[in-house]
Amino acid sequence: MIIMDVLANLGKNLESIDLSLESPMNFRLAAVLVPIYVKDQKILFTKRTENLSHHQGQISFPGGRFDESDGNLVETALRETEEEVGIKRESIHVLGSLNPLLSTSMHYVYPLVAFIDEDVDLIINPKEVQETFFADIKQLLLPENNLSGMFNNQEYMYYNVGKYKIWGLTHLILTDLLTRLKK
Repeated sequence: MIIMDVLANLGKNLESIDLSLESPMNFRLAAVLVPIYVKDQKILFTKRTENLSHHQGQISFPGGRFDESDGNLVETALRETEEEVGIKRESIHVLGSLNPLLSTSMHYVYPLVAFIDEDVDLIINPKEVQETFFADIKQLLLPENNLSGMFNNQEYMYYNVGKYKIWGLTHLILTDLLTRLKK
């Protein structure tokens, strides 16, 4: 599989962006951005700080809760990405959406997939992000990097990326993306 060709056609395998702003069972709306750097064929992840109220220290994508002033979920993802890692909206090219998911923190999360301009500098917000790292898409597609293990006394699936374990909602979002890339 030639990753560049697959990435070039990724938009055809994504959902259109649902701007209805409805969530089931009164869950709060949220949006995350799955930032793909096409030239280097890699995805950006963040590690959340330990002082946040939810999902402390976990691996995630930039994003957060919908704010009425955003107007829509694309704006939420763009605003949160700029706040967390400093990527300006003009460097973000949103392609479409993955399937929305319910989180354990009572959020209905819309994952938006975007290509990022290669020449952007990351500016980490230390109040929200402890660190960032990249994962090579070819490595993520290898079955041996999708494992199962115990976290918090429960067995979960996770992607092994160096010293990082990508599990939970981020694992589900990444699995959806990688499944679409394989199509």
